[in-house]
Amino acid sequence: MSFTRRRSSLEAPLSPSIIPDLALLPKPLNNKTISVGQLVSRTSKHDPSTLEHRDYDDVGSKWYKDVISFDGKSGRFIESLGGAYMVQKQPGEGTEVGTIEAESQHVRLLKDADAALEKVLRDDKAQAWLKENQEAGFVVAIREVLNASYKRARLVDIGAGNYEVRREVGHEGQGGKRRDSGLDVPETHTKTDIVGVVVREIVKNNGEYSLGDELEATFWE
Repeated sequence: MSFTRRRSSLEAPLSPSIIPDLALLPKPLNNKTISVGQLVSRTSKHDPSTLEHRDYDDVGSKWYKDVISFDGKSGRFIESLGGAYMVQKQPGEGTEVGTIEAESQHVRLLKDADAALEKVLRDDKAQAWLKENQEAGFVVAIREVLNASYKRARLVDIGAGNYEVRREVGHEGQGGKRRDSGLDVPETHTKTDIVGVVVREIVKNNGEYSLGDELEATFWE
């Protein structure tokens, strides 16, 4: 299985300078769409009521930027290429490059995902939901960004296998064609958008539930 995030350890101590990498969502979402501790499947979502503030860790920064690749036809976000405006690869056929820039980012994650799942499943409603949703995941982290700007970008070959990422401005485009520099993203109707998530598989073994591997962020296609 391929992942749309760079690997990092969620168990590492958190500080404003150590923020975990999260899977890039296919599109920005309203900040009420996903919550940490949410149970998710392809067809349903369940927000538990048993988690408390002490179950979470929160970390953020005053500025956020990310270089991303996206599908040129559908606009679907594909992969995060990192926050540096320098990359070492060209996008594949049909793929373009864009950027996300925001005034700040806020990452919320569970202090102990395994203990949190156990706590969530003490609720009968969560147990009933899982019985109806056999292939499910558990949201263990989300990234929100404030007043985000989503722009097209182009790669400029600067030699030695490196490409500088330059945001498009006005109606500048590749090949001299005029187009809007903004990415075609859905309106979220909020100042803060959710752009990243970590979801882990819920595994049932001998009648007991536990957390498995990380899943791709395809529950929100």
